[in-house]
Amino acid sequence: MSTREQAQRPLRDLLQRLPKLPLTPTQDIDFGGADAELLVAIADDAETTVSVLQHGVGAIGHLLANSSAVIEDGTISADCIESLGFLIAELGDLGAGCMTLAAQCRREVHDYQPQLL
Repeated sequence: MSTREQAQRPLRDLLQRLPKLPLTPTQDIDFGGADAELLVAIADDAETTVSVLQHGVGAIGHLLANSSAVIEDGTISADCIESLGFLIAELGDLGAGCMTLAAQCRREVHDYQPQLL
């Protein structure tokens, strides 16, 4: 897989990294005990995911706005539009969760200086 293809998979990378975070005894994420490089990578993935979500939801909005004729004549069913609505709502929640996660990670590593090899 090329670097470009990997860069376009931020959600997959985020989901692979999340289980590597340590937990507190109350099962909350232990940001203070997490590896700084991991937190930076998670924050990068979360922020990139939000960007992808914003552009994608915007594109869906443009498509829907320009599809009024086929929606009106029934070529595209109401069920289809309803499903898109639920998808957009979930994507919005995912984006908000990613931004919260990224902010928590960035707060913890604000003074982190990566080692240059």
